[in-house]
Amino acid sequence: MLKEIDINKIEFLPVSKKDLVLSLDRLTRFKYPETRYLRVFSDLLCKYLKAPKLSKNEISLLDTVLLKKLVEKIWNESVKKYSQSSENKALSELLKEEIYKTYYLSEDVSSLVNISLNISGVLSLIEAEQEIPLNLKRLLLLDKNPDISLNKLREKYSLSFPVEKVVLCEGITEEILLPEFARLYGYDFDKNGIRLIGAGGKNQVAKMYVELKQELKIPVFILLDADAVETSVCIKPVLRECDCLYLIKHGEFEDIFSLNLIKRTINNKFKNICECCVGDFKCDLPMTKILADFYRVHELGDFQKAEFAKELAFNLKYKTDLTEEICQIIDIIKAL
Repeated sequence: MLKEIDINKIEFLPVSKKDLVLSLDRLTRFKYPETRYLRVFSDLLCKYLKAPKLSKNEISLLDTVLLKKLVEKIWNESVKKYSQSSENKALSELLKEEIYKTYYLSEDVSSLVNISLNISGVLSLIEAEQEIPLNLKRLLLLDKNPDISLNKLREKYSLSFPVEKVVLCEGITEEILLPEFARLYGYDFDKNGIRLIGAGGKNQVAKMYVELKQELKIPVFILLDADAVETSVCIKPVLRECDCLYLIKHGEFEDIFSLNLIKRTINNKFKNICECCVGDFKCDLPMTKILADFYRVHELGDFQKAEFAKELAFNLKYKTDLTEEICQIIDIIKAL
């Protein structure tokens, strides 16, 4: 039955403006193409295809060519109801070329991304809006500036895309602070296409790296705390030549923060409660333990790593706030 669907006889509801914009947003995020394309296409067909009515399981069994034809018809005819903009083929080709340069694609996935969707028509629905996701802002700029290279546009508007390198780290503190440290150092992650991915703990880093190396053509920089030796041992035998693994020399990520920056952050946040000095944090213990004890003794509430990282980022001011090891890490990412 699935192979006998006549595209000209299908019945469907027009996709709403909201769902067209949401679908375009999801299609252009930094995630392996097969995952995002199949999810978006399945959601559209489940919600808007009325005859024949297909379940998610039936959609997953569709031939790629048929799946594309169904989505193209529903998407493009829906866009016509809201916009006079025709498909910008040059924009579509740019995005496909970017996918080919970034990801390893099987023949089937390559066929999947080679779909003709009216992207410009969807973009016309949001061009007057002030706040839109960064990837859609990037598409709007590309649609209006076809002669500017992708990299120049990224650098000019801090667009993050196209992604040139991935930084894989353990957790939220690195996710919050590494981009801020790099910006202060003079190396803007968004302008240089650096994508930061937190694994959610050191035990997840090796698994995530194996997945990334199978999907990505671009380099991956792996940042681990000093105690993640077992994880590094698992990764080193499978590390690609274009990738880099770095173990922090002095404990955890928090242990390489500037003491003056920590002092300034605490004094600014709790200036009406307590005052600290650099000497309060000079102790042969992990910095997270020192800070947790300081918060407890001075009755400042529970020490929360993520919240403290945000406060630290807000108080970053001077190049001297960057320790030697932080600068070394950024230099390696920059050179990768």
